[in-house]
Amino acid sequence: MIKVGDYLPRTKKRILEIINLSNHWLLVKTENSKSKRDFKVRTITDTIRLKYYTPKHAHFAIDFYGKYCRNPEKSKKVFLALIEVWHKIPVNKVLEKYQETTTGLPGYTLEYILYAMNWILEQEDINFTKRSDKLQKKLDEKFKSVNISVPKNRKGSQLAVSIFCDIFKGIHPVEALLQANIDITPKFRQKL
Repeated sequence: MIKVGDYLPRTKKRILEIINLSNHWLLVKTENSKSKRDFKVRTITDTIRLKYYTPKHAHFAIDFYGKYCRNPEKSKKVFLALIEVWHKIPVNKVLEKYQETTTGLPGYTLEYILYAMNWILEQEDINFTKRSDKLQKKLDEKFKSVNISVPKNRKGSQLAVSIFCDIFKGIHPVEALLQANIDITPKFRQKL
């Protein structure tokens, strides 16, 4: 079993934090190299063979779209839960509030979404440098259109949250990701 301080196999990156999820997956925060405070989020789906992947907000955007297509009312609760976590309300408190009202939706569990997105959004804030005034104005308008206040000192994560706002408003996730100028190219491209 892995623990904080160990190196995640195949990465040579030290494990900084671990969250044990109720589905027996592990959410792991490891060192990363963009800055001193930077980290990477990994989801370990097989704790025996240590099979893992790096979750991205694009994965959660597509998952949210599937939830939205199945049940717009329940998916609204997922959206509101994500916004509360973005406002730094502890994940366990948000889970208590929304767990019951989001059961039965396809895809990722609310627990996994909130814990992973909490770290992913934090990572976006840490690595943020700047954006144009034009893009910032566009983001401000988007948040206003869905009645969401933007938490202080969360500039970096605004772009990722804006994707969920678009999907919540009925925009297809691919279009939302492209509008946000998010790179959705696979890491390993197949050569033809």
